[in-house]
Amino acid sequence: MSFTALHRAVGATPGPLTDDLLDAAVAAGTTEANDLDWKGKLPPAKGLTQTDFPKDVAAMANSGGGLIVYGVEESQKAATGRVDAGEFDETYERTLRSAAITAISPPVFGLNVHRLVADGKRAIAVEVPASIDGPHLIYRNDYFGAPIRNDSDTVWMKERQIEAMYRARFEERRHASEALDALFSEASAGRDSDTRHGTLCAVRNGAPGSDLRLAEWRRAPPGKRRPE
Repeated sequence: MSFTALHRAVGATPGPLTDDLLDAAVAAGTTEANDLDWKGKLPPAKGLTQTDFPKDVAAMANSGGGLIVYGVEESQKAATGRVDAGEFDETYERTLRSAAITAISPPVFGLNVHRLVADGKRAIAVEVPASIDGPHLIYRNDYFGAPIRNDSDTVWMKERQIEAMYRARFEERRHASEALDALFSEASAGRDSDTRHGTLCAVRNGAPGSDLRLAEWRRAPPGKRRPE
């Protein structure tokens, strides 16, 4: 179950991203937004890392996640109709996912790719997850840049924006580490390490794209304890 910009545009409740949902959003003339980007044809698979695809994915990840939809015509940022996005198979999908990892730093994992077809017109919706690993950078024309969505446009971050996003990333990791330590201490309190032998783990899941943290404590008999 998901709730995307398309669900919001047509007033739908959380659920699968379907062809009917896309048709309704197009018929309503839905405009692009921070979390919605209309595209026509799919970029060529060969040299995909040199197209705008990595920039578009990084911009969505840096903006809290969103949807990139191929197979939609637009005018003045508003959807006007469906077009055929082009050939799309498992090899192309792997190429998309690979580009999000190899052409973006840090990589963007967890793309959700939806294949939609209506009257022979194929559409591909790439759902980019939210990330706490920003800023996500791309290498373009001999320099690194951090793209971000500015309403319906993709722009480059200024130095202060990049600084603020790095600070937010480090703060989140610090809070996650503190929360994990507290969880582990709570779980291990009162356990007798002198007479029991076992393993105690504490896991705290982060937002999509973040690292999973694991603390492990092995108890060895009698009275010997070592953290892992």
